[in-house]
Amino acid sequence: MAENWKNCFEEELICPICLHVFVEPVQLPCKHNFCRGCIGEAWAKESGLVRCPECNQAYNQKPNLEKNLKLTNIVEKFNSLNLEKPPSVLHCVFCRRGPPLPAQKICLRCEAPCCQSHVQTHLQQPSTARGHLLVEAEDVRAWSCPQHNAYRLYHCEAEQVAVCQFCCYYSGAHQGHSVCDVEIRRNEIRKMLMKQQDRLEEREQDIEEQLYKLESDKRLVEEKVSQLKDEVRLQYEKMHQILDEDLRKTMEILDKAQAKFCNENAAQVLHLNERMQEAKKLLSSVQVMFDKTEDINFMKNTKSVKILMDR
Repeated sequence: MAENWKNCFEEELICPICLHVFVEPVQLPCKHNFCRGCIGEAWAKESGLVRCPECNQAYNQKPNLEKNLKLTNIVEKFNSLNLEKPPSVLHCVFCRRGPPLPAQKICLRCEAPCCQSHVQTHLQQPSTARGHLLVEAEDVRAWSCPQHNAYRLYHCEAEQVAVCQFCCYYSGAHQGHSVCDVEIRRNEIRKMLMKQQDRLEEREQDIEEQLYKLESDKRLVEEKVSQLKDEVRLQYEKMHQILDEDLRKTMEILDKAQAKFCNENAAQVLHLNERMQEAKKLLSSVQVMFDKTEDINFMKNTKSVKILMDR
């Protein structure tokens, strides 16, 4: 009952041109509704008089295409009902013995489900020139266009997304964009990624070689600097030994010179002290003799004076 109601409801949401659920519906002055893309394509080659594809109402010039907001809201709610519908369980079409197994793969081109055991059987079946395109059964909803209920077998270069044929060629948002078969595009992307992978691997290898060279240069410099440090340290140690030996010899020479000077000085001091004592004794004798000269009798014998004067 609910499914019949849904089908009847869906009939009221079909664009008369593309025969799919409206995409961005617009309303003409005659109150008929179309996808914006569909009516735009239908009138694309007309420059003057245009007509409504539904009632043939004529317009001297293209009328403004006003978005039907209420119908747009209804379409969005209808599409959400489709998304919320629980997916039905598909079974393998190749199982002949016993009950068919639940499908693990579905061919988007043949729309044939198959179990894991019959994947090769399906691939061996006749197909279109583009070949089979198997996806996981659980991913089928992701490959279905929510607006046109068709598989997205094309790839839009401008938007970089998978789209269905109606999005590409009839009334969709991707009309006029550059599109390609999704499998062909996948192979192209794989080739590009493989080339990019090769380039990145070469870049990685080049960087690794540069890093290895830098590390080798670092180790070489560290070893060379360590060797130079040892050599400089050894030279300084030898210089210190030479300087220490030279210092020791210089100190010995200075010590000997000092000792010689001190010995000579001591001898001179001793000699001068002896002369000092002798001079003091002589001075004392002279003073005594001088005192004696007070008496005239001193002149009787002055030999002692001569002796003192000769000393």
